[in-house]
Amino acid sequence: MDIIGTSLKRVDAFDKVTGKAKYTPDLIPPHALVAKVLHSTIANGWVKEFDLSEAWNVEGVVEIVTCFDVPDIQFPTAGHPWSTDPKHQDIADRKLLNARVRCYADDIAAVIAEDELAAEEAVKKIKVTYEEFTPILTMEDAMKEGAITIHEEKPNNVVVKSAYEVGSFEEAIKEEGLTKVVGDYETPIVSHCHIESANSFAYMESGKIVVVSSTQIPHIVRRVCSQALGVGFGDIRIIKPYIGGGFGNKQDALTEPLNAYLTTRVGGRPVVLAYTREETFACTRTRHAMKFHIESYVRKDGSFAARSIKA
Repeated sequence: MDIIGTSLKRVDAFDKVTGKAKYTPDLIPPHALVAKVLHSTIANGWVKEFDLSEAWNVEGVVEIVTCFDVPDIQFPTAGHPWSTDPKHQDIADRKLLNARVRCYADDIAAVIAEDELAAEEAVKKIKVTYEEFTPILTMEDAMKEGAITIHEEKPNNVVVKSAYEVGSFEEAIKEEGLTKVVGDYETPIVSHCHIESANSFAYMESGKIVVVSSTQIPHIVRRVCSQALGVGFGDIRIIKPYIGGGFGNKQDALTEPLNAYLTTRVGGRPVVLAYTREETFACTRTRHAMKFHIESYVRKDGSFAARSIKA
């Protein structure tokens, strides 16, 4: 009981307020290479081909990787423990780089260069030929009959349906004197807006891929990286320094799987992959937009007799 009402010192407080705490960018080794990702400029379609000739002519470019070069492995990125039951596993819905563009700013290629300016310049010079489809902008449009399939294995564009009921809704609404309240509600996409954007660097050491990352889920990121690259868990090591906020955004595998792959393309040299604020908004985890149809049956005293929610 001596703990209640007392103030406890945070073990990390002193290092943070004095600037001694080390974050991922503070640990980047000298002469590390820098990677930049080319994001799609369409929202729905296929990448058909690239013209890399001008990008390769940029001084300082070391490697260019496209969606046609990465392992043909679909993997999940969600920060959930892995279930041995396939019915409860996260959906493996993407590759390291994607030829099938499912949203604006999807990752389609990456450049590794000696410095950030060269990487950025080379990314701008990559020319892409697309097969473009009409963008799907609403949930209703995605579920319309005949809508373009976003994920080929889900032809109706519905990942999963679930239902949960306590008691009998139909019986409960038979109670006399109830007031029915019906409404449709929606919430927007919300970004977490943490101070430190998504970033990591990766290198190879003693035959293992080492990723130093601003993540909330190092053990899960290790598993996701191994799945994405098709290697064993023991071939991946994740180091998590202090992080400059996450609030759930970094409970996803973000830059780490691609970063882990990119270092293998340059002989294990350190490669930095850091997103800008715009990329963090457009290309990383958000709170999903949702729509609800709610029917409530309320007693005169304000208590609920029944409620039905479709989301």
